[in-house]
Parts: sequence; C-alpha cells; structure tokens
Amino acid sequence: MKKRLRVFISLVLVGVVLAKPTNLEASDSSTDFIDIPVEQIDIKASSENETTVFAEESLASCDLGIGINKNGVGVTFTTRATTEATEIGCKDIVLQEKTTLGWKDITIRDHYTYDSDYYMGSVVYLKAEVGKTYRVYCTHYAIINDEEYTLYNITDSIVYN
Repeated sequence: MKKRLRVFISLVLVGVVLAKPTNLEASDSSTDFIDIPVEQIDIKASSENETTVFAEESLASCDLGIGINKNGVGVTFTTRATTEATEIGCKDIVLQEKTTLGWKDITIRDHYTYDSDYYMGSVVYLKAEVGKTYRVYCTHYAIINDEEYTLYNITDSIVYN
C-alpha cells in the first residue's frame, strides 16, 4: 500500500512539473542579431494589397514575419499609421526558441523612427540551431498627438533547417 502511495505521489509531482509553463531568459547580446538595411529587404505579398483610407488617427496595418535565411532565422516587421506619428515602430520584440521545458526568450532591441507614418525593419538571428523551432512576438506602436496606439502580434512557429 505504501509503495502504491509513493508511486502515485511521484506521478502527481512529475505531472505538476511538466504541466507548469517555463520561461527561460537568454542574455541580450548585440552580436546575436544583425540588422538588414531596408533596401535589401525583399517581402513577397501573400495576398492582394488593398489601400484603405482611414478617418481616425490609429495604427493602420502591422505585419510581423519569421523566415529562414541562409545565415539564420530572419524576422521582419512593418508598422503603419493612418497619419504621421512622432514615433512609430516595434517594441518588446522577442524571438522564442522551443526547448523541452517551454520557450526560451531571446530579446531583440526596439526598432523605431520619428516623424513618419511607416516603419519597416528586419533582423537575422545568427545563432539559430538546425532542427530547433522558433517564433516571434512584438508590440507595434505609434505615438500620434501624444497618444500611444499599440497592437500585439505573434507569428506561427517554424523549424530552422
């Protein structure tokens, strides 16, 4: 009877440990990523692009992408506003690498510009490992007339090969 109780308690404890989500923090090293100049970014549209006129100040459309580059995992982000913003871009950008215990966070620095209605950027994570799964999330934002507009975005996961 005692042996069954020990086995049951052990199984419950293992279940609790495995069910608990785990976030691992990675060091933020500027040598892990390289910025891609805007003129070298080549984005293929997945559907017909439509232009819409907005009457209110806000974010227009925001895109976040992840893909495989020859030298790592590429991340692209585009933020658009309906009117010129004093600051526009992406912040809280995190590339995540899947581990056996959950997702390991790899922080990417904020990317932004001033006095524009559009921001586009791209980085490549140079330390990507073949066979690992990656995804990325961020917050698109624009500050218009001292008011901040934000949109959270996350990608599907990909396997780097």
